[in-house]
Amino acid sequence: MIIEKVLNNNVIVAIDPKSKKEIILMGCGIAFKKKVGQEIEMDKVEKTFVVDDKRMGNKIKKLINQIPDGIFELSHEIICYASKRLDKKLDKQIYISLSDHIAFALKRYKNNIRIKNDLLDEIRRIHKDEFKIALWAVDFLNNKLNVDLPEDEAGFIALHLINAGYNETTNNSLVATNIIKGILNVIRYYYSVEFDIDDLNYDRLLTHLKYFAKRVITNKQYDKSDTTLLELVSKSYPEAFDCVLKIKQYIEKNYNYQVNGDEIVYLTMHIHRVISVLKENN
Repeated sequence: MIIEKVLNNNVIVAIDPKSKKEIILMGCGIAFKKKVGQEIEMDKVEKTFVVDDKRMGNKIKKLINQIPDGIFELSHEIICYASKRLDKKLDKQIYISLSDHIAFALKRYKNNIRIKNDLLDEIRRIHKDEFKIALWAVDFLNNKLNVDLPEDEAGFIALHLINAGYNETTNNSLVATNIIKGILNVIRYYYSVEFDIDDLNYDRLLTHLKYFAKRVITNKQYDKSDTTLLELVSKSYPEAFDCVLKIKQYIEKNYNYQVNGDEIVYLTMHIHRVISVLKENN
């Protein structure tokens, strides 16, 4: 098998000679001093990831170049373990969302920034299987990386597993799609912009909106809200905050769902990040 692209010392891209699909091969030092066109040392291959969708593959390759070496491989191990324990095939979107989350969690840890997961007790109680796996994942990461990520991270990781294994009904999928489409249109009209669908920040926004849409559909509202953080983002990102207030108005009018303070905070931060990148690139 021939190297098509080197992503880092431990990850390379090749084409499967049988299926003709792109595959990502992982292994310690598999790409060390290797170049495109050279033969792959198959005895060094520890894990493989088949790219079924070209756009998804491009996003994964871009992500691997943006996050620290080894994070994608660790995420892959967690996902394989979770899939086996849950006995279900997880949506491959989790390879992007979980890898991105772990990279950000490690950055926060190194900067001594701790985010409390206010939904930890609910996740532990309602999603027992996913939470147990997430606890294993936190221990796995702590041991592999010699860090001390808190239990709150297990709650966040469990949410990624829940989302990836969530089976939508056809009707709910349509409603969720319309909710997300409506929110994106509000943002488009407010800023007079068109999104870059290959931008990872746009991908992060979409992932958040998928969670949000599910809460709207199931009418699961959380009454915990940090008013201090709400005030901070309103002052720090006034334009994005104003845009989210219009989204709040749209959702409450069309879906009979009360958008709370925490949701306003997270939407504001995601929108600010997406729009900032768009403005920088234009």
